[in-house]
Amino acid sequence: MHANLFKPALLTSLILLAACSEEPYSPIVDGRKSANFQQDLGACRTVAQKAQLSNQSTTAGAVVGGLVGAADADDGDELEGAIAGAVVGGLLGRASGNEELDERRERIVFNCMRDRGHRVVG
Repeated sequence: MHANLFKPALLTSLILLAACSEEPYSPIVDGRKSANFQQDLGACRTVAQKAQLSNQSTTAGAVVGGLVGAADADDGDELEGAIAGAVVGGLLGRASGNEELDERRERIVFNCMRDRGHRVVG
């Protein structure tokens, strides 16, 4: 990977990471939402955010992505290519791990809302 390829690859990675950030999960309800739906949703989101979820998958994704990216260096400018590959691979690996954490938090919100009597279907 040459110096002139490093910046576009990093920019692409950052754009992909930004695209991954989306609105907080809002459950789909079968029928009408009750009067306390928003209050319960806020409480359930707080529970999900405070949950002590392991970020091992995030860390592992960043490390593996960085190692794979570094290993994919061009022979011409090996050190620069390894650094660029590690940065790009690490960012993408971390994004993948963060996505897993977000999915686990969504499940917590889903189950919490069901436990509070809402007819959540998705």
